[in-house]
Amino acid sequence: MDLLKQNQMDDVLVLVGGIIPDQDIEPLKKAGVSAIFQPGTPMDSIIEFIRANVKSRGVPANT
Repeated sequence: MDLLKQNQMDDVLVLVGGIIPDQDIEPLKKAGVSAIFQPGTPMDSIIEFIRANVKSRGVPANT
């Protein structure tokens, strides 16, 4: 997170997934992690979060 900040990469969405101890969740969020997905999180919830939080750069996708 420090390197992202140092390089002014404030448009990067950082997600964490897996077995994260409860005591680590708040420090991760304070450090700038956008979302933490623990085991059992439905894939649809993760996709929905990403779609709601990724900013378009105005570059068309290749089809």
